[in-house]
Amino acid sequence: MENTEHKRRKHYSGKYPKHFEEKYKEHQPERYAETIEHVIEKGNTPAGMHISICVKEILEVLNIKPGERGLDCTFGYGGHTEAMLKVLLGEGHITSLDIDPIESTKTIARLRQAGYGEDILNLRNINFKDIDLVAAESGPFDFVLADLGVSSMQIDDPERGFSYKVSGPLDLRMNPDAGEPASERLKKLSKDDLIGMLTENADEPYAVEIASAIVKARKSGKSIERTEDLRAIIEESLDFLPAKPAANKKEVIKKSCQRTFQAIRIDVNQEFESL
Repeated sequence: MENTEHKRRKHYSGKYPKHFEEKYKEHQPERYAETIEHVIEKGNTPAGMHISICVKEILEVLNIKPGERGLDCTFGYGGHTEAMLKVLLGEGHITSLDIDPIESTKTIARLRQAGYGEDILNLRNINFKDIDLVAAESGPFDFVLADLGVSSMQIDDPERGFSYKVSGPLDLRMNPDAGEPASERLKKLSKDDLIGMLTENADEPYAVEIASAIVKARKSGKSIERTEDLRAIIEESLDFLPAKPAANKKEVIKKSCQRTFQAIRIDVNQEFESL
């Protein structure tokens, strides 16, 4: 019999894990419920999770009755879906939509394990913009929930490239199996296109400066393949800002990073077109 060496998990430095991949307990809520509860009590969202908002209010407005059929336009972590399933009391059906194959696969597996079979819940990996096709095939629906936007799980995972705060590939696609990543998109947009994107998608006040810096970096052969590459370009484009007070300049750069990543995410995923 072949002997396989047991590999210990690499321990993180300090008292608490800082990086996404180190937070192994938060990634396993079914095993570490106390850790999850502690993180939430501190006002944080556990890594790999998404805390649904306005659940009580949504249920009050929808007034779901057992036996009804519903549509959840953004499956996500499944918080809203699960709450609505509980109200159905095992009768009726919910069709959930999500174009993110990574997170939706995890969510449907978790809800299946919780006892929600295909007879009461099914998942379609389709954009909510095709709601007419879904309705024609699976409708009519008694209630519809559309809680649109990006989820914590996507933002927190460095490999998805949604956040300027952590190092990762500059991707930003909701569905990494379709379309082109942000790194490729930035290679094709002209300066005017970049200015328009930053202005229309994020109201970025320094759109001209950031767009010019991206084009300049591109022409000089600088890499814009990772999140930190783009962040460095944004910071460099804002060098002209007064150095003092330092706190104010730091905040301006932070906001511009947030808006720039938002603008690119909207463009890459064609979010306005979907709406």
